[in-house]
Amino acid sequence: MAIGGTLRQLRLSLLILVGITLLGTAGMMVAGDRSPLEALYFTVIILTTVGMEGPVSDAERWWSLLLMVGGIGTMLYATGHMVSFVVEGHLKQLIGRRKVTERIHKLNGHFIVVGFGRMGQALCSTLAYRGQAFVLIEVDERRLRDAEELDYLCIEGNAMQDAILEEAGVSRAKGLVTCLPDDADNVLISLTARGMKPDLNITARCDEAGTEPKLRRAGADRVICPAVIGAARASDQLLNPQVDDMLELDGHWPDLELSRVSLSRFPGFKAGTVGDLNGLIGVRTIVVSLIRSDGTRVLHPEAATDICRDDQIVIIGGTGCVNELVSSLGKSRAA
Repeated sequence: MAIGGTLRQLRLSLLILVGITLLGTAGMMVAGDRSPLEALYFTVIILTTVGMEGPVSDAERWWSLLLMVGGIGTMLYATGHMVSFVVEGHLKQLIGRRKVTERIHKLNGHFIVVGFGRMGQALCSTLAYRGQAFVLIEVDERRLRDAEELDYLCIEGNAMQDAILEEAGVSRAKGLVTCLPDDADNVLISLTARGMKPDLNITARCDEAGTEPKLRRAGADRVICPAVIGAARASDQLLNPQVDDMLELDGHWPDLELSRVSLSRFPGFKAGTVGDLNGLIGVRTIVVSLIRSDGTRVLHPEAATDICRDDQIVIIGGTGCVNELVSSLGKSRAA
């Protein structure tokens, strides 16, 4: 059982125990005309099976019998859950969860990943390899344990709930990726996250291509459809089997980044040439393609090629090349 379920049972047991203690105290005050402290004392020694001392009335005897039947069983039930909580390691887990919560509260500019399925696992692995801080939200206990074994910062819960996103630090996060298998869940999570932080960079997965417009209306900046990407990949390999190894580079070399960047995202960028841009981004990054605003492409543009703010560039470089580009061109805004 998850630690959350065990805690709920423990709280319920203690709540029932406190209720019976208060009820027994009130009954003893009425039955024996005793003071609150004396009535509480006799109630506790009955519930702990110590026994009853001193003269008692018939009314107190009947009330004591009721407490013995109902209260002692509850006491054993609550005690059993407390022992189980410690013996089964839930107390250690709770302390560990508090440490994780403290680490999450210290994060700023991190990413939030929703779902630890195949896409979520690959995404978390890449983010961890590249040293990017992230928080994983997962509702499945088995997947959560797998993620915790990898020392990922995890939160157990449903990302469609505001409280869970708040716990993940959505107000301080840089971006969120929801990669659940259900498109409806991804739509609702995108809508919820966008409402909580209007400038959050949101990427969402969809299984049905027709869901993409709904995700964008819900607030997703970018939508990834594995079926469409897989079909395009398969057609490339069928038509150009000789470049199969090049297509696999990104999977086997996570220290490389191949990215498409819209220059309009950088308010401070001025028109110039590709050479001017190369001077800003450094030798570690190569501009492999230039995409004009009308859709035309210039492959491997020369340094003298003109470039303007409405253009897009495709760059390849080492890990962090996009961050270097952002640092060189100034603060970007979400597209």
